[in-house]
Amino acid sequence: MTAIVERLKQYAVNLGADMVGIASVDRFDKAPMGHQPEDILPGSRAVISCAVRIPASTLDGSPTAYHRALEIVHTQLDVLACKIALFIESEGGSAIPVPADEPYRHWESNRSYGRGDLSHKHAAQAAGLGRLGKNSLLITPQHGNRVHLVSVVTDVNLTPDSILDWEPCYNGCTLCIQACPAEAIEEGQVEQALCRSVMFERLPKGPVIESCRACRRVCPAGVTLRGANL
Repeated sequence: MTAIVERLKQYAVNLGADMVGIASVDRFDKAPMGHQPEDILPGSRAVISCAVRIPASTLDGSPTAYHRALEIVHTQLDVLACKIALFIESEGGSAIPVPADEPYRHWESNRSYGRGDLSHKHAAQAAGLGRLGKNSLLITPQHGNRVHLVSVVTDVNLTPDSILDWEPCYNGCTLCIQACPAEAIEEGQVEQALCRSVMFERLPKGPVIESCRACRRVCPAGVTLRGANL
């Protein structure tokens, strides 16, 4: 399946993906029941993970600019995933794109906890794109945590990429934990209820935007985008 993987990855890059990786479904055996690739597509054999960068400068800009950038990137990711699914179907396989963001079917209102059909960040880690940092975001060597993700589940037996052997939070860095205004971060875990209490802002005209990005902004692994040499 090497040939189709190469063509698929090039196709995804041509469509705007900044990173593409493949994970075999056996790497998801610890995912919660109901949120494994097999639950999305019976007979699934691989998960394709794609990352698209967000503009790093929006982390220092207005909350409205940041929120709008996220919306645009999520739309790009959903279009990308649908086109990848169509590509796989044209090759005779089956594929289901998993939405890049909400809506969630799994929602626990008592603790403001939501879970998508598949965890994109865990899929990306399983596909070798990066590693999860202490703030639970995916951190990549190339783009830090300034990426958003989407996944496509397929029954085609694609050759998987190697899981990345890399420590993203070097020298015991805890800047994201210190920066969180809600103290929602413990190493590798985020209390969603606390996070959501500061993440969103209701504007005077009515819309709710995602405005807090403190943990993402301070992450040193992202400063490479601004010319630093880590």
